[in-house]
Amino acid sequence: MTYEDNLNGRIESERIDRLAEWLEATIGPRLTAMATATTAIEVGRIAHGKEDPPDELERRLRNLYAVVRLLTQRDRTDTPNEWLMAPNPELQNRTPVEALREGESPAPVWFAASPTF
Repeated sequence: MTYEDNLNGRIESERIDRLAEWLEATIGPRLTAMATATTAIEVGRIAHGKEDPPDELERRLRNLYAVVRLLTQRDRTDTPNEWLMAPNPELQNRTPVEALREGESPAPVWFAASPTF
């Protein structure tokens, strides 16, 4: 089993409130909200178990978690926040936040975040 398979299984099985809480603590509620096309208040409600997200929002939260988790585990000089907000040539000069917020497949963002050898 690869690291990606293990992470993917964990992302799908982890409670959404825990993922939202981790995102809130790691990149902040505002950036989490921006990347998932919701509000910081709603992110807080989900993170604290007061509300279950609609399916689409849950998918976006899980996609964002996957990307941020990868970024935090890599040896990077920039923070996940900086990387998420910087225009990226691999995403046609859009920011990763824009790509995730628009609900596209997270695959291009994953590839942009992956290390090159």
